[in-house]
Amino acid sequence: MCGIVGFWRPNTAVAGDSRRLARMAATLTHRGPDDYGYLYANSLSGGTEVTQAAETDVTPNVLLANRRLIITDPSEAGRQPIANDTGDVFVVFNGAIHNYVELREELKALGYRFRSRTDTEVLLHAYEEWGEACASRFNGMWAYAIWDHQHRKLVCSRDRFGIKPLFIARTANTFYFASEAKAILASGEIPREPNLGYFRHMLAADAPLEGRQTPFAGIEQLPAGHNLIVTETNSVESRYWDYGTQSESYDYGAPRETFRELISDAVKIRLRGDVPVGLLLSGGLDSSAIAVLAARHSPGRIEAYSARFPDFHSDESGYAAVAAQHAGIPLTPVDCSPRNLLDDVAAVTWHMDAPVAMGQMLARWPLIKVASAGGAKILLEGQGADELLGGYQVRYAGAYLRSELAQFRRGAPCTPSLRLLALAAAHKANVYLDWVVAVHRARRAGVPKRLLSHQLASVPPYGVVASDGEAPAFGDPLTRRLWQDHARLALPYLLHFGDAIYMGHSVELRLPFLDHRLVEFAFTLPFREKIRGREFKVILRESLKHDLAAGTLARKQKGGFPHPLAEWLKPVWRSEILPLFNSSRFRQRDLFDGNALSGLLTAFETRGLGAQLVLQCAATELWFRQFIDGEGFSAQPYD
Repeated sequence: MCGIVGFWRPNTAVAGDSRRLARMAATLTHRGPDDYGYLYANSLSGGTEVTQAAETDVTPNVLLANRRLIITDPSEAGRQPIANDTGDVFVVFNGAIHNYVELREELKALGYRFRSRTDTEVLLHAYEEWGEACASRFNGMWAYAIWDHQHRKLVCSRDRFGIKPLFIARTANTFYFASEAKAILASGEIPREPNLGYFRHMLAADAPLEGRQTPFAGIEQLPAGHNLIVTETNSVESRYWDYGTQSESYDYGAPRETFRELISDAVKIRLRGDVPVGLLLSGGLDSSAIAVLAARHSPGRIEAYSARFPDFHSDESGYAAVAAQHAGIPLTPVDCSPRNLLDDVAAVTWHMDAPVAMGQMLARWPLIKVASAGGAKILLEGQGADELLGGYQVRYAGAYLRSELAQFRRGAPCTPSLRLLALAAAHKANVYLDWVVAVHRARRAGVPKRLLSHQLASVPPYGVVASDGEAPAFGDPLTRRLWQDHARLALPYLLHFGDAIYMGHSVELRLPFLDHRLVEFAFTLPFREKIRGREFKVILRESLKHDLAAGTLARKQKGGFPHPLAEWLKPVWRSEILPLFNSSRFRQRDLFDGNALSGLLTAFETRGLGAQLVLQCAATELWFRQFIDGEGFSAQPYD
């Protein structure tokens, strides 16, 4: 896990660019506090240098940097950028190739020599052997940039699901990339301008990150599952993986045994590394499954951390204690109530490069801080299971019912009269479900839309860019609904904030439920292996029913990451929140309708309603102060 940044000016070299690169890399120190390195290359004259110096005798027009968090092989041999034996291919890499042990042996058999034990060197030689197609062979999470000096091209890649971020920008003469948008801004060559379409979408549709959009005009994301090849004359994106892909052959004759083998191996290979490993444990099905399997694969090595919210009705620390005791691992409960809410909002917003949109981000911030202070450098988490296996009961109920109705219409043995009756009932049910969904969306979106100023409301909403791919032809409504959340609506944003807050504490997040083999297998299963009646995540529950605690299996309702956001806002309401909204800068931005905002604040103050929307509005103002006004993280969050 690291931070990477770089830029290429194909037609010219600029004096002082090595210092520019050092300044950009310094913004990523929290992602890689252990080591650093630079590549200076000139694609015009041919010189190259790998160094830790911010000055160079090479006049570079290709500049790459890495900030390293050491997970495997602490020796200098693991320092990035890493070069191949002939010194004409260089890589900077953020992430983890979890199957690097197996790939290393395969590459050794092909004649490659290794000077380190890192997965970075495996990646480098994999590119030498298989070219850009090497990404399809990796099991893991990554964002990397390879400078191929011989062929004068820059090869960038992002993992299948976008676990690791890769931001890119272009000017007339330069291509930039970085693990965080703030590193690109530190170049001083990209204007600090907001992408108002992003904010309109975030505040009105409650869907902050979709496709390649970012809060910054002129900075975008490389889409998940894509490679990007930049040459002197053009740049070409290509998708190397999609949800219809089958990377391996899976045994569908015994689906639960296959699922168990896949999730077990996904956990096993994510325990690799030379540093302490922990996990976040809520006591729900997903994290409890990881706890049991991790303890089995690495006995005595795993420590769990759980969030505790004293006096909150949805506190789950008791469930976590049961799961930890059953798995036989030590548990550290952490009081996750923020000591100063707005300070935490500012910190998380800074690390995300985007406004905080969900209270659970604030709840996790102190939890990861304690785990990091306790020595954990790798933390496992159950993120991705809900979107894969149907874990949001209310969210997926309608799609599940549609799937059952469609199944009945296609295959139920009945007379023609009964079939006509079923079709009529199904039609009415679909109309009713559409109405319920429409009303829910209108109620959810109505208040935010009224909040927008005329300026912001008039900005055209953005959509998914065509190259982000069309929906695969899944056969039932539930699977199509799961795909929407997994690929576009829910998971991409959760992954973005997860990477940001973990790296904010220099900790690597690993996600077994996003092993691509598990995802490929699960998306081809019948919908009843995910939801059946009132039972959710059926295949996970059934495949591990002999491993999990009875109390864990008995839980039918799991509230995501419940937290008392409204209670956190109250102590700082008059001292910090209201002064923020009453400040001259906030009013001058003209993002919100004054009357509607006043109504929202009154509704919260008198009835405790709209806490998350209040949070989004406050975080938006803090984001503008940090990134557009240029105050940075150290600025006071309010006037």
